Amino acid sequence: MKEGIGVEERLFRKSDKPSEDMSCNWHYKKSPRYNDFASTDASGKWCIFVSPADVDQEWNKISGAIESNQLMCAKVSTALRSIGRDGHVICVYTRDWADRQDLMRAREVLQSLGFVKELGYKRDIDTRNRIYGSGEWYLRV
Repeated sequence: MKEGIGVEERLFRKSDKPSEDMSCNWHYKKSPRYNDFASTDASGKWCIFVSPADVDQEWNKISGAIESNQLMCAKVSTALRSIGRDGHVICVYTRDWADRQDLMRAREVLQSLGFVKELGYKRDIDTRNRIYGSGEWYLRV
């Protein structure tokens, strides 16, 4: 007799697709060229908000750009992290938020991938210190 998938297997389901993964909060991807990257007070990220229906396709675009060394690293929220939220977030990192040239280079790569709507850039130090809204340093491009 064939048995169905158990409740525990469904609740903690692991998947390569962010839209289906219930085993962790984030999927991460780093370029081999930038393998030493770690979040610091100087680093920051472009924040891309996407719908559950589009997250896998959009993550594949970002992942491909990382594999071809166009972008340094990124993370995407999974189905587990997105419970109770409107959608997913993809964070595309840069090493130094004060390096405007690198910020804009990464933004241009994102535009070439089809992310043409306005995006926000947030410093990691503000995220770590839980500074949101009017108190945070935030760039919109």
